[in-house]
Amino acid sequence: MKKIVSITLILMLMLSLAGCANAPAEDAEMSTWERIQDEGKMVVGLDDTFAPMGYREEGTNDLIGFDIDMGNEMASRLGIEIEWQPTEWKGVMGSLNSKKFDAIINGMSVTEDREKEIDFTKPYINAGIGAVVVADSEIDSLDGLADMLVGTQTGSSGAEACETLGYKNVSFYDQYPNAFQDLSIGRIDVIVVDATTAAHFIDTKPGEYRMIEGRLVDDNYAIGLRKEDDQLEAEFNRVLLEMKEDGTLATISTKWFGDDLIAYEK
Repeated sequence: MKKIVSITLILMLMLSLAGCANAPAEDAEMSTWERIQDEGKMVVGLDDTFAPMGYREEGTNDLIGFDIDMGNEMASRLGIEIEWQPTEWKGVMGSLNSKKFDAIINGMSVTEDREKEIDFTKPYINAGIGAVVVADSEIDSLDGLADMLVGTQTGSSGAEACETLGYKNVSFYDQYPNAFQDLSIGRIDVIVVDATTAAHFIDTKPGEYRMIEGRLVDDNYAIGLRKEDDQLEAEFNRVLLEMKEDGTLATISTKWFGDDLIAYEK
């Protein structure tokens, strides 16, 4: 009797395995873009102190800036909602790759080092890295900055420029506002910073700061994505091109920078 039961169980198991072999494979894991479409929302990481790209409006604490306007418009055209998730800039790529959010829209400069870890969309802003001093500073040239007390933000394109140019006396700050405070009280001589951020602080406090003429290095902003997210990258590039061609990005640029700094397709 036991032998018959054993044979029966074996036959049932074989039939079960055969059924599994003939059954269609389960759907592969959704891509990021497919999941975003399914949920109707994408989550975007940013440093919410990075004016004028994305920062908190005084009084309301609302997120405002070029990237906020651009990202909201992109989401609208993609038929989804956008959730902005503030994060520390120095760990932003690690947070992206650990899937804490879907993209980085935050005036992110395209560099060789960053391209080793993440992918980028086509650039949307042509910027540059420059140097800011207090208005009455005697520093009038980019030459000789290597001998000055320099400030910049940790993990920023300004920090990479300092390394590339061989600056040794560099103080690193978690946020640019702290660097500008130290510049005002004389703890540092100069801030190495992207031109868009420099323009914001100069406009916010007229007569306190000025930018030294010229650029230390060129700089282009693009959206950061995980390397496997080709579908999402294609959708972002499609919408960015559409917004360049219909003048939407130029309008947003003029609003925040007073000029058209858009990186147009060649």
